[in-house]
Amino acid sequence: MNLVGKIFVGVIALMSVVCLTVSALSYASHHNWKEESAKQKGRLDDLEKQVRLLEEQKADLNNKIASESATYSSTIQALKTKADDLEKSNKQLSDENIQLQKDLDARLAVIKTNNEQIKNVNKELEEASKNLSDAQEMRSEYLKKLSETVQALHDAQAKNGDLAEQNAELTKEYGDAVTIISKNNLSTNLEDYSEIPLNAVRGSIQDIRKDDNGYMLISIGSDDGLAENHKLDVRRGESYLGKIQVVSVEPDSAICKVLPEFRQGVMMEGDEVYAQQAN
Repeated sequence: MNLVGKIFVGVIALMSVVCLTVSALSYASHHNWKEESAKQKGRLDDLEKQVRLLEEQKADLNNKIASESATYSSTIQALKTKADDLEKSNKQLSDENIQLQKDLDARLAVIKTNNEQIKNVNKELEEASKNLSDAQEMRSEYLKKLSETVQALHDAQAKNGDLAEQNAELTKEYGDAVTIISKNNLSTNLEDYSEIPLNAVRGSIQDIRKDDNGYMLISIGSDDGLAENHKLDVRRGESYLGKIQVVSVEPDSAICKVLPEFRQGVMMEGDEVYAQQAN
């Protein structure tokens, strides 16, 4: 029930009370009906005035209610319009949020990919750094070896120069030796001297075996430059006795045999053995 209905109910209730009051008064004072009628008429006029006043108030209330209703309707329409706008805005924001989430997911995927690439690049940089370090170490080792090689080359060149000088000296000495050998009518073939010790040696017979084989022990050996097959001369004072040949050799002694084709006397203990010439 709205406000207008409530007002009508109030007016009707008031009119009912007025009518009941009038009826009761009329019934109670019928002996003075006219006077009471006049009073009731005055009261009725007052009630009519009140009714008119109430009707005016009702009309005013109706106007206010209509104005408020129009205002309410306008407000409701405005709120509905605003709600629609908010709903549209909310939908747009929701769509934008979905799009932003998609963009964010795409960017996160790109960031993840970039992080993987950065990780791979860092790994490659670490490997490259290690390779560079190894290369620098190899380069340092190479430079060290190169320096050593250059130094060795310089030393070899210096040694080569020394060897060249020695070779020149030896060549000159060899030429001089060949010249001297030629002047003395000696052979320049080294094989002709293979049975002669390299250095001049001198020793003595220590013991002679008492048989016909002619083996003897002499006092010089490999420490003196003797080797197997070397041939030595034997003499006693100024008497030349013949040649002997080394059969076996020890550091300080040797076993020799007499060469019959060169024998010129009997060899005995104490006789001198020697080689005058050396290669």
